[in-house]
Amino acid sequence: MKQTYVYIVYAKRPPVQYTGILGAIDLYTVHLLLVGGSVLLEESYEGNDPVTWYKGILKDQGIFVIQEKQQNWKGRPIIWLEVDTDKTNLSEFTAWNELQKDDTDTLAWKPFYYPCHATTTKECLGFAVSSRETALQTSPKPITVQIVLDAIISSEGP
Repeated sequence: MKQTYVYIVYAKRPPVQYTGILGAIDLYTVHLLLVGGSVLLEESYEGNDPVTWYKGILKDQGIFVIQEKQQNWKGRPIIWLEVDTDKTNLSEFTAWNELQKDDTDTLAWKPFYYPCHATTTKECLGFAVSSRETALQTSPKPITVQIVLDAIISSEGP
């Protein structure tokens, strides 16, 4: 049976620590591969292994996955694919700010910055409410930036 999967393809960098007026801050950077630089990937697949299938597509494009996880979220199948930043040079691919604003087809990497008090991901700073609530899909139960980043940054992972 053919099913539509949401693929969350991401690359995360180790946090960089800064010290300033607010004390020690860890700044996380997460790059998401998005359609048009703003929408998560959704693909229909008819087969038994949607993870291996999509990893193959990414590998053919020079994007190497080091970790994957499949889960259901609000009744939708989600596949998390973490990109190996040692093997995959993100700067060789299209960045979201290189796209025309009406481009809704090109895959592009978009960075999100997530500042937290040092050594914790529970007390995060300066992440605007509007950014957190930005939907990365148009479905009735959309996945938001906050949901994705919380899952990636948290100690449990996606």
